[in-house]
Amino acid sequence: MTHPDGLVIHTTDRGEGPIFERFFAGYDRAFVLADEKEDIEGFRACLALNHGAAHERLTMEYGPFRELCLVADDGEGRPVGGVNLIAMPSSAAPSFITANLNYIYIEPESRGRGHLARLAAAARRAATALFNTQACPVLLFIEQNDPFKMAEDDYVRDTDFTGLDQFDRLKIWARRGAMAIDFAYVQPALSADQAPDHNLLMSVLGANGTRLDAALLAGHLRSFFGISVLKGTPMRKDVCATGQLEALQNLASAHISIPLFDTASLLNRLATRDALVASIGRRPASMRDAFSCLENLTHRR
Repeated sequence: MTHPDGLVIHTTDRGEGPIFERFFAGYDRAFVLADEKEDIEGFRACLALNHGAAHERLTMEYGPFRELCLVADDGEGRPVGGVNLIAMPSSAAPSFITANLNYIYIEPESRGRGHLARLAAAARRAATALFNTQACPVLLFIEQNDPFKMAEDDYVRDTDFTGLDQFDRLKIWARRGAMAIDFAYVQPALSADQAPDHNLLMSVLGANGTRLDAALLAGHLRSFFGISVLKGTPMRKDVCATGQLEALQNLASAHISIPLFDTASLLNRLATRDALVASIGRRPASMRDAFSCLENLTHRR
């Protein structure tokens, strides 16, 4: 399907066939860190949950959902990139669709042309189309590497491999409207052979205001964890997932919403990670810590 921005989008909800194979080949080239990466059997297991008895069981447990892989061409047949996402109507806010942008990549020869924003927009359109509505806004959640929590060798390895500094990635998403969520997010282990990823920051595109409903985030993560990460296995066995959901449910019960950081305004004058450290006078423990310090400095001025 050709979209108004000129991209030609091809979509699949199955872990087989030419669209999936093309997506996975591009994804496999783009991601290198062990605990952030899904193998091909992991993708196939996730996408199999879109169909049959497994889909019926999980829909009864979590509500409607769909996981997709997208690949894009530029209109002249040149590959642009790919996206993997899972989307669901929000159980806590029925007027919203929430989607997790699990993975997004731009092919090396297509970088620097504004395609990241176009692919993110295509993902939001795909999420809307899944549930036959044009009226519901989409909240698009993204996981980002935290430049202060990553091991330095992982920081250097990923930056060298992709040619894009981790701090610059945050600024790129900030310019596209991403708001960082002030919540201690950890991605549960993607498989029995992997560990939970403690080195991430979760952000959201499409949020209005400076706070996020804790019940909405809890509902989104419950579905994302249960389906995309744990692949339909019982969540009660995963303390990483259940601990975060319990924390969010406690906030929701106390009617406490979650602050959002306006990353664009906080990062717009800082060119590098070192410049941020110099600005606040110490190395922060995380980007959430850094954003809090930057907000405090802004309020003092």
